Amino acid sequence: MNMRIKNMIYISLFVAIFVIFGRIATLDFGTMKLSIKSFPVYVGAVILGPVEGLLIGLVGELVLQLIGPYGFTATTLFWVIPYAVIGASCGFAFENKVVKLNGGLKYWLFIISLQVVLTLLNTVVILIDSIIFGYYSFIYVYGSLITRLMTSILVGIIYSVVLPFVISAIKKIH
Repeated sequence: MNMRIKNMIYISLFVAIFVIFGRIATLDFGTMKLSIKSFPVYVGAVILGPVEGLLIGLVGELVLQLIGPYGFTATTLFWVIPYAVIGASCGFAFENKVVKLNGGLKYWLFIISLQVVLTLLNTVVILIDSIIFGYYSFIYVYGSLITRLMTSILVGIIYSVVLPFVISAIKKIH
């Protein structure tokens, strides 16, 4: 099969998993969400590369935004940026061997830091969204930030443990 077509199929599958995880595997606590929807972005970025990782994050979150309760709004495109950045960054680091799976402390810190960056970028988007739509409140934007950051570290640790196993399984069939 043509490698370009194969990559498009993989991107589509990872986007679909992202959307499913975003709809089903997300616990919503108001200003804080516990989600594993970014995991397919990591997997796709490691296997396919930075452009594909960017596309998985971008298209996956765009679909979630469009089918979500708000549809397309003035800030929809802001919400996709964090996931696109994570996908591109992760893919770039692994493609250029800056980080290796099970690469010890560097690997763990990288995956955890990506999750922290994702949380911080989402916080910036919450700020922008709240200003544009007129519901800004310091407590709303930053009140749960410490808890959200601690959660992102926990999710990063879980991703660090699971990612090598998932990549290994997929590479056997890839």
